[in-house]
Amino acid sequence: AAVAYLRSKRGVRNVATETNTGVSELEIAKWEDQNIPHEIPEDYKDFLRVSNGFRLKWDLLFHGEPVQLGGMCINRLKDVQRVDINISAKDDREPTDKYFTTKRDRMPVAAFTIDKHCKCGNVALVYSKREVGNKEIPEVWFQDLSGKWNFLSKSFIVYFRMMVAHLGLPNWQYRFTEFGMDPISRQWFHLLAPENFTFDLNALNVRSAPKEKGRSATKVTPTPTTSAATSTQSLQKMKSGSKGDMKIGRMNRASLSSVSAAGKDRARRKKQNELLKNAYRVRP
Repeated sequence: AAVAYLRSKRGVRNVATETNTGVSELEIAKWEDQNIPHEIPEDYKDFLRVSNGFRLKWDLLFHGEPVQLGGMCINRLKDVQRVDINISAKDDREPTDKYFTTKRDRMPVAAFTIDKHCKCGNVALVYSKREVGNKEIPEVWFQDLSGKWNFLSKSFIVYFRMMVAHLGLPNWQYRFTEFGMDPISRQWFHLLAPENFTFDLNALNVRSAPKEKGRSATKVTPTPTTSAATSTQSLQKMKSGSKGDMKIGRMNRASLSSVSAAGKDRARRKKQNELLKNAYRVRP
């Protein structure tokens, strides 16, 4: 499906895949003997039994010339090599857990790379147990160029789906780090990835945002129903307020008119009294 989607995109050229004959049980057992106590997870074993590794490459037209842009890779069994995870050995002043962006109950003890063609860091299966026969399901982590390890998925098969969904675009793993994708990679992603898959590219990274104690980190967004009800209530309040203002205005006008009428009536009676006094005044 990913190959068909890429071939349907304008400007994409030379979509090619490389698969190999699956490995035998003897080869898997030999690898596990060489890396005791760590075992290959069952989903990765199933993948290797079908194809010993996977490679997909595709080009994009740039000024009329095809230039390689995207690529996906899953290592062959012989290329699943141990990578150094004990960063504190290089500098004893800094603990290893400083280089893991997610808190863990048990610190990792081993990591094996599964993408030798990744140029922006290391993608590796990370193990946390040393016990023989523990049947641990290793997680997939990404070590960025700063040396920090960033969690990608709980299992190999979930990582494989993530890789396919991101079309093997350059630096897509940085989407799950505290740095995020660089602007150029983000533009390629918006141009080529499905529309319903790019909606949160510009969202803040939830891992890098600390939660305040005693407060909920969840932001409540009002629903359309709530917004409509709030708007209706506000309108009713405005109407009732305007009616009240009109009523008060009418009362003020009525009171002013009554006061003026009373004043006129008093002035008229006063004038009549003066006329009567003048009429009945006894003249000498």
